[in-house]
Amino acid sequence: MYAVTHFTVGLMLGQAAGNPYAAFALGLASHVILDAIPHSDYSKTIHGIADFVAVMAACYVSVRLGAGASGLVGGFSGVLPDLEVAIAHLRSGGDLSAQKCRFFFPSHTGLVRHGRLRPPWGIVTQIAAVGAVWAVLSGSLI
Repeated sequence: MYAVTHFTVGLMLGQAAGNPYAAFALGLASHVILDAIPHSDYSKTIHGIADFVAVMAACYVSVRLGAGASGLVGGFSGVLPDLEVAIAHLRSGGDLSAQKCRFFFPSHTGLVRHGRLRPPWGIVTQIAAVGAVWAVLSGSLI
């Protein structure tokens, strides 16, 4: 999943939790669940930079719209596990095959299945996941 997807879902869950500790746990848990959904990932550094900019923009807009500390904690804990992927990508020059054994997070090590789907459908699933979480939390599907 793109970091902006992890951030957005973590933000919504953290905001709903209203407690920074619960928000942190929900953000991490959401990362595992989202990674299990078939989705597209990128492999080029420039796409990672664009994704980072998108997270910063989402953070800025969220703060301007009144997101609280719990929301931001949830959002950033949702993205946190992907730091190990970003660091490994930078260290290996983009070849992550030799780095697999060094990952820690369950959906990155293979302990939890990491779903894969090619674009555009892998992007559509990310949009659908954000929309589904929003709909459930806003009461549209309850």
